[in-house]
Amino acid sequence: MGRPFGIPVYVSPTWFIVAAFITFTFQGPVSSRLPDLSTPMTYVVSFVFAVLLYVSVLLHELAHCVVARMYGLPVRRITLYLLGGVSEIEREPETPGREFMVAFAGPLLSLGLAVIGFLAYRVIDPDTVAGVLILQLWLANLIVGVFNLLPGLPLDGGRMLRAGVWKLTKNSGSGTATAAWVGRALAVLLVAV
Repeated sequence: MGRPFGIPVYVSPTWFIVAAFITFTFQGPVSSRLPDLSTPMTYVVSFVFAVLLYVSVLLHELAHCVVARMYGLPVRRITLYLLGGVSEIEREPETPGREFMVAFAGPLLSLGLAVIGFLAYRVIDPDTVAGVLILQLWLANLIVGVFNLLPGLPLDGGRMLRAGVWKLTKNSGSGTATAAWVGRALAVLLVAV
C-alpha cells in the first residue's frame, strides 16, 4: 500500500472481510444517528469509518516501528489483517528499557488519538457525519489502546510486562515465560467473559 518512513505496508485480503463486517454492522447506528442520510450514504459513511479505523491501526503499528528504528532495529514490514495489524521487527531489543518503549509506543499513540478525538467531539456537532465518525473513532482508539495494555503476550502490555520482569530478574527468558502465562490466563478470562 505504501512505504511510510520507508516501512512497507501490506494489507491482507482478510482486511476486506472485516471492512465489510464493520460497514454492515455500523450502518444501523449511522442510520439512526443521521436519519436524513440516504441508505446508500449510510453505507458509505460506515465504510469510511472502517477505513479510518484501519488508518488508526496503521498509525499504532507505525509508532512501534518508528521507535524500533530509533533503536537501530530493522523493520521488515507492517501487515494489516483481519484482527488488526502486526509490525515485523527483525530483532528483539537489546535491553528491557528499549523493549518497553517499543511496546508502549503503539498504545500511547492510540490513547493520544482517543484524547484528540474526544476533544474534537466536544466542539463538533454530534449529529453530523463528522460528529458520528469522530465519536466512533475516539471510542475505538480508546478500546485499542486500553486492550493493548493488557499485560499478556502477544499484546503490547505483555511485552511491557516481559520488559519489567526482564529488568527485575536480568533474564529475558523469565520475562517471556511470565508474560506468556499471564497471556494464557487473560485469554481464558476473555473467553469466559
